[in-house]
Amino acid sequence: MAVNRDTTWRYVLVVVAVALSFAAWFCTVLGVYSTVTVTFESYLTASVWVLLLVAAVLLYTSQYGLVPNCILLYPIFGASINLLLGSLTVRSQVPLFFDAVGTSIVAIIAGPVLGMATGLTTTVLGGVYFAYDLAFAPVGIFIGAAVGLMARRGVFNRLSSIIFSGLGMGIGSGVMSVYVLIFSFSGRPRQEPQNLTKFYELIFQDERLAIILQGLTSDILDKVFTVLIACLVLRFMPKAIARHYTVTFNREVLKKILHAPDPHAAPDVPGQQTKQPATA
Repeated sequence: MAVNRDTTWRYVLVVVAVALSFAAWFCTVLGVYSTVTVTFESYLTASVWVLLLVAAVLLYTSQYGLVPNCILLYPIFGASINLLLGSLTVRSQVPLFFDAVGTSIVAIIAGPVLGMATGLTTTVLGGVYFAYDLAFAPVGIFIGAAVGLMARRGVFNRLSSIIFSGLGMGIGSGVMSVYVLIFSFSGRPRQEPQNLTKFYELIFQDERLAIILQGLTSDILDKVFTVLIACLVLRFMPKAIARHYTVTFNREVLKKILHAPDPHAAPDVPGQQTKQPATA
């Protein structure tokens, strides 16, 4: 597959997509946003959804021709995984979300840009009806970019480095989530591990501090397990499946995920010996 060396327009599309995403988040800071439940019952929340949709399309477009067309569909599958796992935990009081496992898997396989596209696609699909998820779009972008870049630098070759990278990413996403909870929802989020928040509030007698500590705790724990699950899934994926997503542009990256074997490598035949020619 020929690679287009003129990548300036691709970078421009990525920058514009990120800018639109953060512009959409700034719209959620307006006071009326926290009072809206259904996305399309307000022009404000509908505008936020449209901006995020356009940003996701721009990210997809920027990668057209760089990766196989089938891999361009991976963010949709990754978003489906996010929504499925997130829906299983959203009603529980466990301080874990697992709504970025699909983002992490796609970011490792397809790179940071399509990782960001997966995070945005998750937000757009999840926000078709409920406006709450739209405010967390920057968190999904951050996770996709961070995991994709770290995978390309070979950070995920050891279990210890996976855990430490998850801790760092959890702190970053936790800080972003806290800003969303405080500024977009005025410190009164409608979805959260409420028992953990009440526990911190009981200790410190400060509601805002309790929200900050809950956000940091939940995100740090969640991102450690998220990255670990994504790496383990790719490391122990059956070769018959791994061959479909292991291609030229990502083969070296996937080899560094806990030293995963190359699914395209010919299997070793035990007991096979090289015959030496007879000498006179």
